Amino acid sequence: MQTNQNFLLPEYIKDFKCVGTNCIDSCCIGWDIEIDKKTYKKYENSSNKEIKLVSKKFLVKKDPNSNIAYSKLENQNNCCPFLSEDKLCNAYNLLGKENLSIGCSTYPRIIKKIDKLGFIAGDLSCPEIARLCLSKSNSKVTRLKKNKLSNIFNSNNILSIEISKTLPTKTLKFIEEIFSQINSPYTFFDVLKEIIILHGKIYKNESYKPFSNNENEKIKEKFLHEETSIIAKICFSNLKDSSRYTKICRESANKSKYFNISETEFIRQFANNYKTKFNKFIKKNDSIYKNFFLNEFIKNIEKLFVSPDSFDHLLREMILFLSLSNFLLVCQLFEGKKRLTVKGYGEVLSAVLKKIQSSRTKTETIRNFLKKLDHNNLFIRLVDLY
Repeated sequence: MQTNQNFLLPEYIKDFKCVGTNCIDSCCIGWDIEIDKKTYKKYENSSNKEIKLVSKKFLVKKDPNSNIAYSKLENQNNCCPFLSEDKLCNAYNLLGKENLSIGCSTYPRIIKKIDKLGFIAGDLSCPEIARLCLSKSNSKVTRLKKNKLSNIFNSNNILSIEISKTLPTKTLKFIEEIFSQINSPYTFFDVLKEIIILHGKIYKNESYKPFSNNENEKIKEKFLHEETSIIAKICFSNLKDSSRYTKICRESANKSKYFNISETEFIRQFANNYKTKFNKFIKKNDSIYKNFFLNEFIKNIEKLFVSPDSFDHLLREMILFLSLSNFLLVCQLFEGKKRLTVKGYGEVLSAVLKKIQSSRTKTETIRNFLKKLDHNNLFIRLVDLY
């Protein structure tokens, strides 16, 4: 890729740097690590005894027809077998960064190229990416050339996904309008309503009709009672593993006394904490939603033209991740002295994303189930955030 290639990216991306052992999580924990074909051969034929031993025991072929997902390292106690006791990568330590797989070198960067334009976002399952993204007071998109992004393109193994599509004029117009709207002084709730309406006009799908303020309040009240019970079962149904997400779920269940009080009492206290504490926090820190939306929009930029429903699905997934995070944080507010912070919100959101995104099937199942509850109306789903 040429060094003068232009990229559009959220402004925070240029500040990203892996914090290594200071991270509250590890990108080597919680999922199978995919290994590309070239790296697979390097590890298989390595003269280093430790690399050879791990490869023989844990490196297996996954998809012989894919150069990127050619093989994977099977987990050892829910961790990559190359993960050292001090939370560093032994493959990196023993062979150097240019011998890491493409996936390991690229994470948590998401880089896509459409036509002559590049897009870069971060994967917010990384706690440091989440911290940088959500802590910005306003959302800005910047345009930089590759040679100005040495923190992103710091290895020869960084993957840029080439999307063989042409950006239609109407799609470019929509992208530009979103970048403009997200910087407006209006709340995210109002901005997203306008974006949904604009998408319907541009793509000739004007099926969504916004509600009045009075209708929004009625919908919100209904959601607080109906969906709180459903989301509780999603978050608290299996608390056995040791992932960061499950630890947060256990903490939220314990602080809310979910297993010790009746469902009616839980929902009553949840609604009260949501209205009196959480609502105040999120209105004051509305930039959390705007920054998250901007990052996820750029990260999934190709979903603007994959199918007629792809933008709808993207928005629903965004709202799902935020709703799960909101639920867990509100549960922690049952503890009277608990105070929410933007940093704390980012830590919960990154754990939710890491857990839910690791299972595409689970994400789609939850999304489709909630779609039935809101009768396939995005404006009803949007009220879920406020």
